[in-house]
Amino acid sequence: MKATKGAPTYEDVFGLPYLNMVVSETLRKYPPLPLLDRVCIQEYQLPGTDVVLEKNTPVFISLLGLHRDPNYFPEPDRYDPERFSEDNKRHLKPYTYLPFGEGPHNCIGMRFGLMAVKTALVHMLAEFEVKPCKDTPVPLVLSTRSSVLATVSGIPLEFVRSKAHAA
Repeated sequence: MKATKGAPTYEDVFGLPYLNMVVSETLRKYPPLPLLDRVCIQEYQLPGTDVVLEKNTPVFISLLGLHRDPNYFPEPDRYDPERFSEDNKRHLKPYTYLPFGEGPHNCIGMRFGLMAVKTALVHMLAEFEVKPCKDTPVPLVLSTRSSVLATVSGIPLEFVRSKAHAA
């Protein structure tokens, strides 16, 4: 931030490998939407079954189930940003990590959303240490009444001004 006088560029923010890993792992555990919806465009028989999806059948894909499947993400409940290191993300099976969907129907706001989150984190972490507090629920309790993934009562945290910014 010093080199950019407090105004990081797009390249600065996206050039922070560990920040990218942390955001990716957070989106794996807590995707913005818990599911994707699609419509079957042709008749399709589910492999190994007698089940046939007719054309125009709505299909819902559980991102929570997919992102927490130990076949794709070993120890899925463990928070591990290293899953998304350059070496490790090459081993991800295609279409198993879909926080914004994929293909022509993926989220149009993906790049903007990632930029906003990463920029906010860069600015916050430049001035504060962010820690759980006595009221932070562990594990997080997710709401069953929201169409987006949300906790029941927010996520209380403690913000401690860093020594460089204290005065």
